[in-house]
Amino acid sequence: MIDFAADIFRAVITGVIFFYLRSVRGKESPHLRRGWIFFIIGFGLLFLGGLLNIADNFPTLNKYFTIGRHQYGDFLEQVVGYLFGLLFVGVGFWQWIPAILALRAEEVALRKSQEDLKLQVAELTAERNKLKTIIECELGYAAQEAADRLAEGPR
Repeated sequence: MIDFAADIFRAVITGVIFFYLRSVRGKESPHLRRGWIFFIIGFGLLFLGGLLNIADNFPTLNKYFTIGRHQYGDFLEQVVGYLFGLLFVGVGFWQWIPAILALRAEEVALRKSQEDLKLQVAELTAERNKLKTIIECELGYAAQEAADRLAEGPR
């Protein structure tokens, strides 16, 4: 009974993962798309193996599902379902991990360039403020000279 419950639990978990991966397909980053299809195929095959494992527990399904507890059913369950499923998930990770590492390196480079840009903006803002005070000072002197000329009158 515990084996049957474990088989159902395993099939439900892999089925949920499989259908979730299918539902979010296309929303992943373009860098991660290459390994994504392998995850979908792998979890689909694991789900198939789990369903075949559950079907083995019901002898009444043998008239509808002729594979049942025969060599073909065991081959489909163990080799196609579980072995190839894990193989596809492994290939997905094998292609996905370098893409994740590359994205992480790009993120670090972007953060560094963002900090450099913030420093440059701060330096340019300080320089602009200095130039602004110089210009305001020069404009104040020019306005004072113009007011002095007007006060002296025409020559």
